[in-house]
Amino acid sequence: MGRRSRFILILCAAAFACGPAAPRGPDAWVEVKSPHFTVASNAGDKEARRIAAQFEQMRAVFHTIYPTFRVDSGEPLIVIAVRNEDSMKVLLPDYWAGNERVHPAGLYVNRVDENFALLRTDLSGSSESAYHSLYHEYTHGIMAMNFSGLPTWLNEGLADFFGNTIFGATEVQLGIRSASQLSLLQNSQLIPIDKLMNADSRSPYYNEQNQASIFYAESWAIVHYLMLDPDAIKEDYRNRYLKAWEETRDGAEAGEQTFGDLNKFQARIAAYIREPDLRYLRMKPDTHYSPDDFASRPMSPAEALVVQADFLEHTNHLPEAREMLSQALQLEPNLASAHAGMGYLAYLKLSNDDAEDEFKRATELNPQDFRSFYFQAGIVLRKSGYNAQSTPQIVTYLEKAIGSNPDFAPAWAFLSVAYRQPNQPKEKALDAALKANHLRPAIVAYVVDIGEALIALNRNDDAQIISTRVNKMASSPQDKSQAQSFAKRLQRHMEDVANKQNPGAAAEPVDAAEVSSKPPDAPESASASNETPDSPRAAPGAASEEGLIREVDCSAPPAAKISFAILGDTLHLAADDAAKIQYRVGGKDSNADAVPCAHWKGRKARISYRPGINPPSSGEITAIDFLQAP
Repeated sequence: MGRRSRFILILCAAAFACGPAAPRGPDAWVEVKSPHFTVASNAGDKEARRIAAQFEQMRAVFHTIYPTFRVDSGEPLIVIAVRNEDSMKVLLPDYWAGNERVHPAGLYVNRVDENFALLRTDLSGSSESAYHSLYHEYTHGIMAMNFSGLPTWLNEGLADFFGNTIFGATEVQLGIRSASQLSLLQNSQLIPIDKLMNADSRSPYYNEQNQASIFYAESWAIVHYLMLDPDAIKEDYRNRYLKAWEETRDGAEAGEQTFGDLNKFQARIAAYIREPDLRYLRMKPDTHYSPDDFASRPMSPAEALVVQADFLEHTNHLPEAREMLSQALQLEPNLASAHAGMGYLAYLKLSNDDAEDEFKRATELNPQDFRSFYFQAGIVLRKSGYNAQSTPQIVTYLEKAIGSNPDFAPAWAFLSVAYRQPNQPKEKALDAALKANHLRPAIVAYVVDIGEALIALNRNDDAQIISTRVNKMASSPQDKSQAQSFAKRLQRHMEDVANKQNPGAAAEPVDAAEVSSKPPDAPESASASNETPDSPRAAPGAASEEGLIREVDCSAPPAAKISFAILGDTLHLAADDAAKIQYRVGGKDSNADAVPCAHWKGRKARISYRPGINPPSSGEITAIDFLQAP
């Protein structure tokens, strides 16, 4: 799949107003292709061209400001632009469930295999961008492709800065002041800079409503200063801070190295937000083409249904998605994308045989459908784990996936694990892990996979360097758990090597805190497991967390689903067969009959799981250690 075809913008009417349409008129569907995007629209050819041009401008802004950045993701971007509020309600029913819910003009949804941007076309052109949320999250996606991690304040500040962008017919206005954020800052006590720069996703500054608004506004103001103030540009503060952050991984320390006394820097920001006229930048991104140059074609009603269903099943509205996909298959029984959608629905419901049948049909009709190949590999792993028969199948499916889409990072990461299994080329495991990390440098799990591949190749010194890198990158509870698991795995491996070399001597234990701090030679990247290389797991990375089982769904035995609360987060975990989980209660081995699913709710436990390769599940449960008897 070429890069130009990986970005899809869809303009859509109400979900059930997609019956057969005449070749012309307000309900006719057209597809307009620009150099990097494909737009499907029922709003008319002219509107489709305008939207395509706007997203080309968005892409060009990042390419102009950051010439070395990757701006094209391997995961398809599907932007659904609806004509009005009634159309938006159908795709976002939860936002209209109560009178107090916000009714968004635009929304960005990030998933492992696809990304979605949903927007209304009747709200464009406001002074402060109606699509702020959409552009905000789109910016996060760009940053995640180019950095191995950013401090929370900088990540959110950049997203808010670009979120205020206004796209016009002939120019882009970048860095537009936010009147609401300036008013909040001018009438509130600022968060101390050192605390702001060291806040993470679990910090009260970031999570508590009365402080989060100030956190976002203050982060935006600092980024606005760094991007547009002449003195900040002259001093190159932005790049200097990024360099200091990469060296220290401490936000406040990086701030001191860059700005000096942080109290004085805070006073500078306080004065900056009171300047009467904050600068903004007028740009004319060089796109080299006119919207009139874009090719177009009519779309079928079935294709429009599938696009909407795709969004709904990725936002956990499965009954509505199934109805649309059924309608699409009635209209076009051999529509590959409809079979892929049905396969994904079955996959989410853990109906592995049905999912496998639909994905196989999808790839028969469209041999370039990388997502269906990817999920077929996941189904084989679910059903058989890694063994002499299943591992070659998994490898074949994943190699087909990356053959169709060589920039799809999850397939490379999954393939790295498969290559580490017995009788597989372990050298390829390292290459695959490095590729996944290059494409998604912010994912800790992919860095761990580099370390696991190095262990498999007995490159233990290099693996120690990766362990240090992972420890520096890890910030969330899940990431820290993966870092600790990898350090333990490396320690055990080093002990095994020492014992084999010195059969009569005990190996010195390796203290993870004393692992070499030498900067790694390997590219910044991604992830691994606390299991042995040939242990089965659903996707790259593995973790074990202690917390509270808040909710349990046992309605479709033998499957089980839970909401598992850990420090600062909630994991949504599942098992296709609860009987296959390893159980312990109060430190003693147990079984599913002794601890039935219905008795899990409200209990504290340590749960081991394989991180999921698709939402809404965060992972597949492999073991539950209940910390006290019922």
